Amino acid sequence: VVVVADAESIRIQFDPDKISYEQILDMFFHFHTPVPWQTTQYRSAIFYHTPEQEKLARETMEGWSSMSKHVTLEPGSDFYRAEEYHQNYMENSFGGMRLYE
Repeated sequence: VVVVADAESIRIQFDPDKISYEQILDMFFHFHTPVPWQTTQYRSAIFYHTPEQEKLARETMEGWSSMSKHVTLEPGSDFYRAEEYHQNYMENSFGGMRLYE
């Protein structure tokens, strides 16, 4: 399913020598509970940037079929940084809580 609309999202920049794309996908499903979305702005989505990322995301979603039925897989596009008060949400909202460094 491809939905063309703005979405609130995060951009993850990572060093593949330290963490793999597959590990990031696995963390997505371990730490996020997708639910049926009511608006496109708050949908659960994985945005891929290469054919390899799309392939790996599809494979991961197959392994999480009960949860992934509520996740869209979409090509990545331009990313617009949110206002400053939205930055570092976990750290600012939960006393410095960070899942990974």
